[in-house]
Amino acid sequence: MRYLFTLLCCLTFLPLVSGCKDNRPESSLYNTRWMLVQVEDFPISLSSYSDTYRSYIEFTGGVDRTTGLGPCNSFGGTFSLGKEPGLLTISQQASTKTSCGALNIETRYLEALPRTVRYEIKGRELRLYDATNSIKPLLVFEDRTPTE
Repeated sequence: MRYLFTLLCCLTFLPLVSGCKDNRPESSLYNTRWMLVQVEDFPISLSSYSDTYRSYIEFTGGVDRTTGLGPCNSFGGTFSLGKEPGLLTISQQASTKTSCGALNIETRYLEALPRTVRYEIKGRELRLYDATNSIKPLLVFEDRTPTE
C-alpha cells in the first residue's frame, strides 16, 4: 500500500516539476539579437564595458546581412549559409573607428567573425566555429530576448 501511495504521488507531481523548465522555443539564427558572451577563451562580463553598449550581432535573412555592435564600434557585412546544415561564412565586417578601453576585445571579436565556417544553436545559445577546431567555439552568443 505504501508503495502504491508513493507511486501515485510521483505520478501526480512529476508533470508539475517538468513544467518548470524553460519552454521557450529554440532561437533562430535570423532576426535575433545575439549578445556576445565569449570571445575565444575570454568570457565577456558586464563589467568589461558599459551595459548600454553590449556587443551583439544580428543576421538578417533574405538580404543575408549582418549588423552588430562591438564594445566600441558598430559594424556590418554579409553572410552566407552553406548547402549543408550548420555551415556559415561571414564576410570581413566594415566598422566605425571609435577608440575605447575594450578595443582589444573588439579586435578579437571582429577578426573571429570571418574565420567562421560553422555554427550551432543549442536552445538560446549560438556558437561559431572555425575550421581548425570542432569542439571549442571562436565566439559564443546568447539570445537574451525578453520573454512574455
